Amino acid sequence: MKRAIGTMALCAAFLACASPALAQAPRPAKGKLKIAVAVKGSPTRGVTLRCNPDGGTHPHAKAACDVLRKYKGDLSTMHVPKSNTCGAEVQPYAVVIKGTWGGKPVEWSKGYRNACVMKAAGGALLS
Repeated sequence: MKRAIGTMALCAAFLACASPALAQAPRPAKGKLKIAVAVKGSPTRGVTLRCNPDGGTHPHAKAACDVLRKYKGDLSTMHVPKSNTCGAEVQPYAVVIKGTWGGKPVEWSKGYRNACVMKAAGGALLS
């Protein structure tokens, strides 16, 4: 009996020490966004995106959420890499993203020269 009580006390002490470390682990930010993409002369396309858990109507939800996680939800830091191979074709695209990320409102919009430049900037998020 003493051995069982000692074992339970040891387990309780271990769990008490482990709990604060588990409680301090950061949780991934949750997001719920609507993404609209318009190209001149075509109808606007729209999708929804949920992150953590990843889903929605976005065709590449997990990869799109990975892009958001990379930028920590700050879409203003997305940029077109200088090494992009996009041509000079002009077919303007406009993107509007609204919703929440990590409990904070997100309202972002940007225009791009063509689809290649848009995808180079936003990867799976804007594809």
